[in-house]
Amino acid sequence: MLSPSVARQVIAAATGGHEPRRPRALAELAVLTEREREVAIEVARGASNAEIAASLSVSVATVKANITRIFAKLGTGNRVHVAMKVRDAGLL
Repeated sequence: MLSPSVARQVIAAATGGHEPRRPRALAELAVLTEREREVAIEVARGASNAEIAASLSVSVATVKANITRIFAKLGTGNRVHVAMKVRDAGLL
């Protein structure tokens, strides 16, 4: 598990200098509900589950459930992949 600040650095290093892959990433994120998209954006910002819960005024359990659904819909099991999709879509 990476700390939020390290995750941001990894994402920046991995995607630096590349044009956003907007159409493909937007299409992949289109399967998410509005709330899941909000959670995905917070994940991309490097927020912890507790920080996401506080900013969206929901419980940590709700955030975890949303992240589980995001992983399933995007076919991934990690936050970095979600963050890269959000960044590629230009949602940050």
